[in-house]
This record gives sequence, C-alpha cells and structure tokens, in this order.
Amino acid sequence: MADCHVELAALEAIESLAIVGLDWLVDDERERLGKITAPLRRRQYLAGHWLVRDLAARIRGGTAADWQLASDDRGQPALRRRNTRLSASISHSGGFVAVAVANQPVGLDLEFPGRPRDLEALAAFTFSPEECRALEASPAERRVWQFLSTWSLKEAFGKRSGEGLQPSRARRMLAREADPASAEAWLWDLPGQGVLALAAWPGARVSVQAAQALRAPSAWCYGDLPA
Repeated sequence: MADCHVELAALEAIESLAIVGLDWLVDDERERLGKITAPLRRRQYLAGHWLVRDLAARIRGGTAADWQLASDDRGQPALRRRNTRLSASISHSGGFVAVAVANQPVGLDLEFPGRPRDLEALAAFTFSPEECRALEASPAERRVWQFLSTWSLKEAFGKRSGEGLQPSRARRMLAREADPASAEAWLWDLPGQGVLALAAWPGARVSVQAAQALRAPSAWCYGDLPA
C-alpha cells in the first residue's frame, strides 16, 4: 500500500469537477487568493488547492471540503480533518497541476518549458559546480530539460523542508541518481520536455495518478558537498 500519493492533472480537468464558491478555503487561502490578479494564476491556485483536498478525501475519507489546508510551524503545508494530519505539496506549470499527499513531509515540483531564460545564469546562482558543468555539457536540444530536471529536484527538496529553494543552500547540495531501494526522490519525464520531481524519504511507497500513463521515474538522493 502506498504511503505517498501523487496526482498530475490538466487544469481544465480539475475545473470540470464543479468547484463551487470559496467556502472550502481557509481564511489565509482566501486572503492570498485575493492578492492574485493574473487570471491563469488564480485558476492554478484554486485548482491545486482543490485537487490536493480531493486526493486526501479519496485516500483517507470525507469530502474535499472537509479537509483544511494550512502551513505548520516548519512552513510545510498540512491537511487536517478531525484527528488526521497529512503532509501536502502543490505545484503547477502552464495548464497542469500536480499535488502530493503523504504521512511524512514531501515536496513536489512540476516544470514545463516557458519563456526563454538565461539558463546558465540561473544555474550559476542555484546549482552546484558539478551540476553547472553537466548543464554546459548537455546537447543543445536537451539543455532546457537538463536545467529543469536539476531545478525541479532542488525545488522539491526545498518544499519538503518547508524552507523553499534557498540559493546558497542549493549550491552546496547535489542530487545524484540512486538505487531505487535507497532513493528519497523521484523524477518523471513528461511530454514536451516537462518534468515532475518528488522529494519524500527513503523507502517511500509512491502511487502516481495521471490521465496518461507516465514512464517509470528515475531515482535520486541528495547529498551535501564537502565544505
């Protein structure tokens, strides 16, 4: 039985679930939503916050509206219903939303290529020297994917801790491919050079739901560079 559940869905598919009103949001969520003016960003926010509740309800009971979402003392999103608490993570990119629900802290990051960016400059700010070299050595047609893969693994790591992506910390941390039995993170390749990264814990039993079957993920672990 899985103890970490992930779902990837198209924005339109979530909106078709007939999300009605805003009463299911807690006060902090409604306040944050009120500050979002971009239409797409508002849609992503509502869809993600509904889907993570809906996933929790399907796994642990109740309805989506029964679950309350708020950050804990570590800054990690948590879902609560009665005496049940679940760690949660939400990510969105373009027309897609991904969510994770688990018994332990998790971090999830979804990335699709967007507007052109100076990848090398961003990498120098957040990647380790080894990861920067790997980006520079990657073929031109795979460079965006190489960047997004490394970036998403670091984002997932930061979300799991509740601290977010901290550039100085990210530069000292390296994600390496690992044996699946000892992995603490997983990376799925998505169509269109997209990626989905999950940071969980060694031995996590992960279940993934998506409209289209995903290929098996690569397995990863995190480590600190020598001081």
